[in-house]
Amino acid sequence: MLRLIDATSEWVGKIFSYLLIAIMLLTSMEVVLRYVFSRPTSWSGDISLQLSGAVGLLAGTYTLLHHGHVGVDSLYKRLPGKGKILADGVSWACFFLFTGVLLWKGGQSAWTSVINRERQFSVLAPPLYPIKILLVAAIVLLLLQGTAEFTRFLISLRRGETN
Repeated sequence: MLRLIDATSEWVGKIFSYLLIAIMLLTSMEVVLRYVFSRPTSWSGDISLQLSGAVGLLAGTYTLLHHGHVGVDSLYKRLPGKGKILADGVSWACFFLFTGVLLWKGGQSAWTSVINRERQFSVLAPPLYPIKILLVAAIVLLLLQGTAEFTRFLISLRRGETN
């Protein structure tokens, strides 16, 4: 199960990283249209914003898989074995509390957005509910990856291993 969660996080991270190319091309196109041809689009900003949101939301799971989140290593490395275990335990408690609240409130927001068919206030007025649904999916993936990492933490504790 842990390998399946890891593979899903890896796959989602790699697939959605290609949106960065689309964002780069879209932004480059807008710059050329605006400054070379004096013909800016009214829609590229909205599309870039939504694509960037998708990448940002789904990058968290991939980052957690590869242990890329910022930590306070200067303090953590100085802690004795039991201190590190305590710090990890507190970190995991905060992680699950934060992502649980995020899922709860994000789910409410997504549901309201779908029911109201919420749209962005702009010229293009793209729908906002797809990005809010993606938010909920990203949080679920983050919780799954966090559960996998927490399970590994518990296994290492049981074996008597410390960082």
